[in-house]
Amino acid sequence: MDLNIRLETPADHYAVEEITRDAFWVFWDSDYWEKGKKICDEHLLVHKLRNVDALVPELNYVAESDGEIVGHIIYTKSRIESGDGEKHETLTFGPLTVKPEYQRKGIGKALMQHTLAKAKELGYRAVLIFGHPEYYPRVGFKRAAEFGVTTPDGRTFDAFMVFPLYEGALDGIHGKYYVDPVFEDLPQEEALEFDKRFPPKPPYIPAAPKA
Repeated sequence: MDLNIRLETPADHYAVEEITRDAFWVFWDSDYWEKGKKICDEHLLVHKLRNVDALVPELNYVAESDGEIVGHIIYTKSRIESGDGEKHETLTFGPLTVKPEYQRKGIGKALMQHTLAKAKELGYRAVLIFGHPEYYPRVGFKRAAEFGVTTPDGRTFDAFMVFPLYEGALDGIHGKYYVDPVFEDLPQEEALEFDKRFPPKPPYIPAAPKA
């Protein structure tokens, strides 16, 4: 597959939000609806991330195949705060999106590898994410616990991972990790209203297992 990776432009916004919605919709299955979560909000998150000071426009990329947008990755600045209050700038990415019918073709990995190299060129020290603990280690991510980094409430777990962008990038740095508040500013009422911009989509309900 011929893949073109380039910076996102304003003309791409709707297409990116739509494929993000489609890619993450299946994770908001019937269990979420039963618990009162009515709709996927990752497309709203992408929309809001473009307007925060933490956005890194130089790392906001799309992947195209035959002129069609099939993937997207977006980065924001984050930080590690040491016990003495010293702050160390880092990055986070996400959502990382691949259009459903193009998944498992290496597009997500290509977007990561391209942008991680760019992030290093820009002088950033490390990228921290919350992601699938079996997938991301394949591209070099390691558990945050190995670096003495925790969530703001002091927790660590396998899905919390770090990618140092150069040897010794986090030497002597440990503490609590913080992302932009926008990641927690996704009320369901706003997500429902935002979703009206897109064609109606029924809740995802997994098929019952075959007997």
